[in-house]
Amino acid sequence: MKDYYKILGVKPSASLLEIKKAYRALAFKYHPDKNPGDTLSEAQFKECQEAYATLSVDHKREAYDDERWLMGMGAKTRYEDAVTPSWLLKICTELNASLATMDTHRLSHRALQAYILLILEDAHLAILIKEGDTDIQGKVIAEIRKAADKLEIKYISEIEQKLVILAAGNNEWLHIIYDYTKGRQKQERYEKFFPYIIMAITLALCYFMYLFGNRN
Repeated sequence: MKDYYKILGVKPSASLLEIKKAYRALAFKYHPDKNPGDTLSEAQFKECQEAYATLSVDHKREAYDDERWLMGMGAKTRYEDAVTPSWLLKICTELNASLATMDTHRLSHRALQAYILLILEDAHLAILIKEGDTDIQGKVIAEIRKAADKLEIKYISEIEQKLVILAAGNNEWLHIIYDYTKGRQKQERYEKFFPYIIMAITLALCYFMYLFGNRN
């Protein structure tokens, strides 16, 4: 029997918060996009997914704990959920602190998108909206936008949808989210065509220099 707690590196008494945090860190570390061709990392990534799929769901975890106890792998344990708006904001700020120290040119965009979407999973959005702390909601939106700056535009759409849900009809936040997406799209188009613009200017300069040279 696999020891899912050992795979995620947490204690059997770990809270759901601790399990989520451990899974995020390991998924980010072993994601196939970040370790192309590394079969060991791919296997570890799948093991982490399997462990998280069981330990993150109450009834699955309870069944697993019972089986684990029956097989003599450990005692029955107690744990508590501790996901709060403040904790979610803390996770967002920690993500940006980590991104600030990373080489973004070597960053796996798909892995970062998956990480952000894990923070914005439906259960977490429900907690943020239910608590109604608009200060924290606004800060979470700002932190997610900051992290999304590292992503290519094709990875933004799904994140935008989650942020719209979190905005919960707040027109100010909705304008900020939509303006951000439009700005990124505009920036992406500019970066795409910038080399061609430079090439056109260079050719034009060469042409005028050629004409000027012939006149002399």
